[in-house]
Amino acid sequence: MPEFQPARFGKYLLLENLATGGMAQLYKAKIIGIQGFEKLIAIKMILPHLAKEKELISAFIDEAKLAALLNHQNIVQIYDFGSMEDSYFISMEYLFGKDLRAIWNRASEKKMPLSLEYALYIISRVCSGLAYAHELKDFQGKPLNIIHRDISPQNIFVTHHGEVKILDFGIAKAASQSTVTQYGMIKGKVAYMSPEQAAGKPIDQRSDIFSTGILLYELVTNSKMFTGENTIQILTKVRDAEYRSPRSIVDGLHPKVYGILDRALTKEPEQRYQSCSEMLADLEECIVELVLRPTSSRLAQYMKALFENGMTAEDQITLEMSVSREDEGVEAESVQEAPSEEPKATSESEQLLEEEHQGKAEEKSEDKRKKKSWPKYAAFAVVIALAILASVIWQKWRPVTAQSVSHPNTAQVAEKAKEAPTKAEMLQIEASNLVNKDPKKARSLLLEAIKLDPESVHAYFELGLTCVKLKDYQKAIESYSKAAELDPKFPDIYFNLGFAYAMNKDYAKAEEMYSRVVKMGPLYLDEALFNLAAVQEKQGKRGECISNLEKAQTINPKNEAVRKYLDRLKGGVKKNK
Repeated sequence: MPEFQPARFGKYLLLENLATGGMAQLYKAKIIGIQGFEKLIAIKMILPHLAKEKELISAFIDEAKLAALLNHQNIVQIYDFGSMEDSYFISMEYLFGKDLRAIWNRASEKKMPLSLEYALYIISRVCSGLAYAHELKDFQGKPLNIIHRDISPQNIFVTHHGEVKILDFGIAKAASQSTVTQYGMIKGKVAYMSPEQAAGKPIDQRSDIFSTGILLYELVTNSKMFTGENTIQILTKVRDAEYRSPRSIVDGLHPKVYGILDRALTKEPEQRYQSCSEMLADLEECIVELVLRPTSSRLAQYMKALFENGMTAEDQITLEMSVSREDEGVEAESVQEAPSEEPKATSESEQLLEEEHQGKAEEKSEDKRKKKSWPKYAAFAVVIALAILASVIWQKWRPVTAQSVSHPNTAQVAEKAKEAPTKAEMLQIEASNLVNKDPKKARSLLLEAIKLDPESVHAYFELGLTCVKLKDYQKAIESYSKAAELDPKFPDIYFNLGFAYAMNKDYAKAEEMYSRVVKMGPLYLDEALFNLAAVQEKQGKRGECISNLEKAQTINPKNEAVRKYLDRLKGGVKKNK
């Protein structure tokens, strides 16, 4: 295989292909800014030949939706999501260390088993991260009911600094997600499933608790909990929760440890811990009773001893992807996973729909504005913006930003793929980071970048965003219009152009832009129809407005903003009658 050559990917520089799985590939990359700024990251990218697979793309978007919501010290941090060069990607925290499977294997080789102190500590950190994810609520305070679904050694990572991170929410599921697991498909690694998951029954957060209990069992006993000659045998044992008692493997453990294992590994979910917070409390109490004092620095020392030259290039690995392997996952035709009933998600747009959008959102206090945060939508990924960034919505219509995604056109990327970032590109990157903090400075940098590269679609697009932030809508229109000239096939430009026209009260031009987006048929078509309907209502085109909202509802029945808006309009029609 030829040696990988560093290549530009928008605002990123791909340094190394770390792994390739069944659906995606993982790269070591870095962001390069001006004045020597650099940051290592990992980029997970959909394989090119799968970029047109709608179900796979939907699953990838679901992963990004969930991951972007999660901000906890024991969960790997997601930085960015978007589409570029006909592919979809997630950029994330770059970690140095090993997963629990690698730690287990090396500990066995060197006869250096993990101590009870650090087994309890690692699992307590897993419980802390899961408790956060399980209890997370949306912006209206409604529980998201996130389930990881694949808590296993490969998805628990210990860094060389002794930090514990949960990886790969790629098959995690929130109640509000649009995708439903197919019948006949078990997702996750069989030997780390809960009995109800292995039986294809509906699951909740208590399934993750059972899987976490398996990890603790294996770390404490230094033996696998579920074994068999083949997957079917293992699956049968998991369904029946048939495993050797830890008391028969390890003698003399503190009763509290056995008690935690017994409760976490009970077959019936009702008899298990009902939350990871409960399990965490027992783990921490056990650590105190045993007079243990685990610290991340001492865990780091163990990692260094285990892997000797722990920070060598070989150990500078990042997140493990979900790679299809016969010994790690199974697609069992004989097992059906019933789709759980998914309550509809609400969004802040439901509340704002009742407000007149002429200036009210702009009159909110500065503190509230900071909480809402000015729009951070990723170019193309409006679907994500609506689901996980609902609190940034200003009006009935919404702009989409390129803060997360650079969009040089494909020809430019192909031509310059192996070049180092230009000064213009570095200025654009710095400006992207300043749009919210210092929009005037960002505008200045972008104008300088445009002088250096007057054909940069991304620079004009970012300039449009900056002008909107500064409420200079006429300049925003000029910038977006120039971007559209350079790349007439990029729907997000017209979407934002429609927003700028609407904010400038030119509703006819806004309607023209949104109509163009609708004809292009992007993945966020329901939102384009929603915005089109909003500007049509402003022009008194009530019939067309209702018709487009009905189309949006047909495309995405779970879009609560559409439903609320439509109900209000139809209610008004009934009253008028």
